[in-house]
Amino acid sequence: MALKFFNRKKEDKSGPDYGALRPINRVRGDWTLTTSEALYSAVGRIANAVAMLPLHLYKDYEIAEDDFREKLVSYMPNAYMTPYFFKSTMEAFRNTEGNAYALIVPDPSSGRILSLDVLDAAQVTPQREKETKEMWYSFSLDNGLPCLVHSSRMLVLRHLSANGEKGIKPIDVLRGTLSYTEKIREFSLSQLEGVNGGVVLTLPSQAISDERKNALVSSFIDTYKKSGGRVMVLEGGMTVTSLSRSPVDANVLDAERITRNRVATVYGIPPHMLGDYSQSSYSSNEQSQQEFLDMTILPIVTQWQEELDLKLLTWEEIRKGYHFRFDLSGMKKADTATTAEKHQKAIRGGWMRINEVRRMDNLPPVEGGDELLASRDLTRLSDVVNGTVN
Repeated sequence: MALKFFNRKKEDKSGPDYGALRPINRVRGDWTLTTSEALYSAVGRIANAVAMLPLHLYKDYEIAEDDFREKLVSYMPNAYMTPYFFKSTMEAFRNTEGNAYALIVPDPSSGRILSLDVLDAAQVTPQREKETKEMWYSFSLDNGLPCLVHSSRMLVLRHLSANGEKGIKPIDVLRGTLSYTEKIREFSLSQLEGVNGGVVLTLPSQAISDERKNALVSSFIDTYKKSGGRVMVLEGGMTVTSLSRSPVDANVLDAERITRNRVATVYGIPPHMLGDYSQSSYSSNEQSQQEFLDMTILPIVTQWQEELDLKLLTWEEIRKGYHFRFDLSGMKKADTATTAEKHQKAIRGGWMRINEVRRMDNLPPVEGGDELLASRDLTRLSDVVNGTVN
């Protein structure tokens, strides 16, 4: 695709209409993520994990490189997003608003899909037709005009839904927890104000008059202020003890731990991935990663794949072997020793090629590396029984 550069010179007639440009404002989902560190961490971890997974259109087991839909999902979903930011933005909307929408924009002349435009989920309203039960989605265009499109022209990702029409917002489920944590933090901070700067002044044990007591206190305060709280000369029998309190209240730490645990539960994330290690019992990082893959990522990518298949492919194409699929091999990587053992067994077992293994480590192919190899120290049991082994 040819790139065209614009400038603001008056004599340049090829530039865009700058008067038609609109400012970019933060959507409601962005403001939602600023309400809690735990919430931001959970949404960010899921969105980044899904965004980093390669997504391709396959014909059987090969990438359909010449198909225009492969370009959409792996190179340029729309005019302003890379595949990474397209997937991460959709996941951010899904995990804040409960739903994510991308408008499938067709080319009127060819019928091919031009782009997948992400919509502000807070501005999209799903509607179901009474007779056919089909779903329609209404929203406003940038120029303010209302628009109504059929579900076949909209990619839709949802959180859990009881009616299958609109996903439940996780922030609504967590609203009570987040509100409680914020109140605990505000209460604890208000108790700490002014405490750490106090001192306890102990006067002599013998009885003294109130007038003498007030004089001693006034003298101490005057000396304390003049020295900046560093050097003091005390009269006989007087002692000073600093009154201090930890700036980190145990109640705040406990409330934040509970919040992280509940946020992790709602989003289906292992709690240790949000900093709660109180119940972590993994013997290796591989086990931790596998749980995150099984509990969190697999259900999400399954929804992505099925939605893309339904909206961008026909049934005839699916029968011919076309299918959208995420490459999860990057998340299944183990430590170096385990990976090396697996690859050795795969090559000797004849179910992986040398060049397949080299591609996983970003190494160039080698001559003869596209052939399946057989280990000569293995043979069929029937050949041993029949005496046909050389």
